[in-house]
Amino acid sequence: MSTQTKNTIQKIGVPLGLFFSFSGLLILMLTWVGVELDQKLLCFFLAALLGGMTLYGLTVYAGETEGIKNNGIWQNSLTNKGWLAWVSGVVLTLFYVQLYWFPELLGLNAEGNSGMIAFFDPLSMALKGKPASQWFVYGTLYTIAILGLGVKFIFKYQHNRYQFWRTVSVMIAQFFLAYFIPEILEGMYQEQPYFAKDLKNFWPLNYYFFEDWHINNMTAEASGSMGM
Repeated sequence: MSTQTKNTIQKIGVPLGLFFSFSGLLILMLTWVGVELDQKLLCFFLAALLGGMTLYGLTVYAGETEGIKNNGIWQNSLTNKGWLAWVSGVVLTLFYVQLYWFPELLGLNAEGNSGMIAFFDPLSMALKGKPASQWFVYGTLYTIAILGLGVKFIFKYQHNRYQFWRTVSVMIAQFFLAYFIPEILEGMYQEQPYFAKDLKNFWPLNYYFFEDWHINNMTAEASGSMGM
């Protein structure tokens, strides 16, 4: 690929990728502060984030030669403790504090969700037949990040087979074993959601997985065919 062609692709693709990515983030931020958006925007939100990150990764590293692509990280505000890094740190810390201790601020309500959590209700209903929780929202956002940034990483190290297959395995494991299948299982076994859904929390991540009480609960009659 010629330098002129590469520059043209980047001039078009990078702004478009950033536009779609930030459009998705804007929608998410609006729901976070309590703006009740039409849930039909959920499809656009998912497509904008995934599509934006994919387009950005593709165009930034289009036509790159083999080698490590870490140029400029010490001049980037996000990766060198600049204002973007501080803002990102504060926002993520605030989100995690609300996620673990104050989920009602994200919209969690037994009588009917609102805000950010309500925005994800249609996806949760489609996967497991019940409204979203704060953990479903977090799992969805985490999976989007793994998939979108994984695609970017694949383009960044497109000439390295090891990095390619390592990244693909992480993306597949996250989507299927840590997100999609556990959510489907929870919908199938709603009376035992923990034992149905906790497929990803295996030893050694779950250090007590092989303790007697846990094995007995997993294989008990109350767990049904899932336990067996």
